[in-house]
Amino acid sequence: MNLGNDIRYGLRTLLKSPSFSVIAVITLALGIGVTSAVYSICDAMLWKPVTLPHFETLVMVVERGQGGRVDDWINVTPADFEDIQRESTKLENIASWQSKLANIIGSDGQPEGVLAAAVSANFFDAVGVKPVRGRPFETGADKAGSELEVILSDQLWQNRFAGDPGIIGKTIRLDGKNFGVIGVMPASFNFPLATSIWIPNALTPADRSSRLNNQLTGLARLKPGNTVAQASAELDNIGTHLEATYQDTNENRRFMVLPAHRFFVNFQREQFLVMLLGSVLFVLLISCINVANLQLARAQGRIREVTLRMALGASRGRVIAQMITESILLSVPGALLGLLVAKWSMNMIKGGMPAELVKLVHGWNDIQLDSRLLLFTLVIAVLSSILAGVAPAWQCSRLDLAGVLKAGGRGGSAGASRHRLRNLLVATEITLAVVLLVGAGLMVRGFRAQIDTGAKIEPATLLSLRLGITGDQYQEPHQVSRYYREVLNRISALPGVRSAAAVTALPYSGHNTTGVFTIEGRVVEPNDRPRGMHQVVSPSYFETVHVPLRSGRLLTDGDGPDAPKVALISERLATRWWSNESPLGKHIRIGGSDSQSPWLTIVGVVGDMIHSAYDKEPRAAFYIPYQQAPAPLMDVGVRTVGDPLLMAASVTAAIREVDREQPITEMRSMESSIYNNAIGLNFMAALMGAFGLLALSLSAIGVYGLMAHLVSAQTREIGIRIALGAQRYNVLAWTFRRGMLPIAGGLGLGLMLAWGFSRLLASVIYGVTANDVITFVGVPVALITVALLAIYIPARRAMRIDPIVALRE
Repeated sequence: MNLGNDIRYGLRTLLKSPSFSVIAVITLALGIGVTSAVYSICDAMLWKPVTLPHFETLVMVVERGQGGRVDDWINVTPADFEDIQRESTKLENIASWQSKLANIIGSDGQPEGVLAAAVSANFFDAVGVKPVRGRPFETGADKAGSELEVILSDQLWQNRFAGDPGIIGKTIRLDGKNFGVIGVMPASFNFPLATSIWIPNALTPADRSSRLNNQLTGLARLKPGNTVAQASAELDNIGTHLEATYQDTNENRRFMVLPAHRFFVNFQREQFLVMLLGSVLFVLLISCINVANLQLARAQGRIREVTLRMALGASRGRVIAQMITESILLSVPGALLGLLVAKWSMNMIKGGMPAELVKLVHGWNDIQLDSRLLLFTLVIAVLSSILAGVAPAWQCSRLDLAGVLKAGGRGGSAGASRHRLRNLLVATEITLAVVLLVGAGLMVRGFRAQIDTGAKIEPATLLSLRLGITGDQYQEPHQVSRYYREVLNRISALPGVRSAAAVTALPYSGHNTTGVFTIEGRVVEPNDRPRGMHQVVSPSYFETVHVPLRSGRLLTDGDGPDAPKVALISERLATRWWSNESPLGKHIRIGGSDSQSPWLTIVGVVGDMIHSAYDKEPRAAFYIPYQQAPAPLMDVGVRTVGDPLLMAASVTAAIREVDREQPITEMRSMESSIYNNAIGLNFMAALMGAFGLLALSLSAIGVYGLMAHLVSAQTREIGIRIALGAQRYNVLAWTFRRGMLPIAGGLGLGLMLAWGFSRLLASVIYGVTANDVITFVGVPVALITVALLAIYIPARRAMRIDPIVALRE
């Protein structure tokens, strides 16, 4: 009964104050809307990144990395994986896959490079998803000679084969062989990420017995009653047993079970999204503080009403309940409008992601309004309304009835208490705004620093593309190196091309070629083996990408298959392993101490390169001539005279002249590669910048509201001061002093918190400097400027007060 009365009374009261109600609803809607939008992003990308049945029981079987961290792991060798399959009692449906680039030749003869997953026969049993058309692979499909079957993704089936309903049983040309189509996966299935086709992983007997090639990623299901910790302990014991049995290859090699969630959501993404959610909660809190300030100002006019209600017997609890009910009533339209803000925000965020990258981000397409978001919005709307209403309600319930009635409803000493509370609220929103603005400034400048770092390779005139050659005509190393040599020669001869180079991983390509190597005569701990980017390059790479020579010589065309085996190393690698001597003339070989690869003589040291926007420092790297160690999958960089995209058609034609059936993928300018590689930082910087500006705007409104209320409440006092001879500039100075007090307190506390926050950002984002003077000076200056403007408007009103009118009041 009381609740119904409170709701009816609250509605009448709010309708009598339309300006207050509209401003409060809009303020809440902004905070609720942006918070709901970010929650939807976190929900899709952090908490449910993939849609697979019984996701909680899905785990990955991997080898522990040298660092020993949960996020430090590598793939498993085929022989080790088969031993795990045989010996594990905690896991079931243990399957594996490895991704590779495949080449589809259509009826028009045009090649198309697609990402393929070569999987074990039980792969679809393990993930728990079956084709919607056709059937999955049968037992034994991954044995040599039985592997010429293929399952298509829904997207490839629709785009490449026009959704042909009779596709099952037809033959397609894949990597120079005919494969029979046996199935089409559901449209929602995207695992492994961005995969277009699934084929059986028909390993040869030699591959299956290998304990040197870490090529398989394993997945499995926990058996009922078992935990990740128990399964990991079992795999650790299996690793110990294998080490004792195969001492030459398995020394210090251990395995672990990785929860599927940790596999799909890396630690860096989790950090970024949690940071983003924390930032937007700051905005929501500032919105609540502003509404609380509005309600405190509104409560000034309701003192007599509340006093009379309490004098007639209303308890303090009833007064608090009434005012919180009114606050909740404001949250209903605030939540509805907030959903519109959330929808608009999500569309803006999703529209800013390049289409070519959408398929590479787990959960991106699931960012949407759904039942979980509606429930979240409802919850934060209610919590926000309570948070915004509890302080004003508590203040009103603590009125001195006798003092208020004697003062004619002016509030007596309670007015000073309310003013102190409003000062505290404004100081709090200034503190939150400082932290947000400093974070946004550091992010923006960090992103700018990353772009500037990439500028030394002159990205505006560099075209990049990916080649992954397949077919029976490229089975021998000399056939692979001949193909790339002819491709580079034809591209280099084009008008408008300054140089062309091939490398296994161009900077900002997103490709990773990390490998271990052995130093001749050097004994190292197993957990501290030399490691770096294993780059197979053409001699022209260093000129094309502007990698400077520091000592020794560069690679040349004379470093062919019959010449002495050589290598270059980066400065960082040289400093790490030859800090007190010259590495020139020293010998290394690819692989661990048991490797049979030839020794390579170090003939030069070259400058360091940043390869990713997420690198905190340059990567150590070693470079091998492509003619001595050909790689079928390589990036090609083309240095042009002008706009590199204008050369795309000519470059494509030149490659087709060498072999028209080889696919060309990822053709873009280096500027696009840098932007795409840093898209996560760019989004974080843009969103935090937007949240910072919103926080700044809301804080300015809060300061203005405080000062407007102060001037209104002190009209009589100001009039008396002026009547007694106070100059108007004295009134102006007094107003500014009163207004700047909470701002100064908020700035001081905010800068201290921002200083700690800057260290967190600097630890996870390359380019962010914790002691960035420009940001730490610019943010306070911007806030003070905005605050002074917010104070000046009410201050001018105070200067114009007519003392006669004020005294009459």
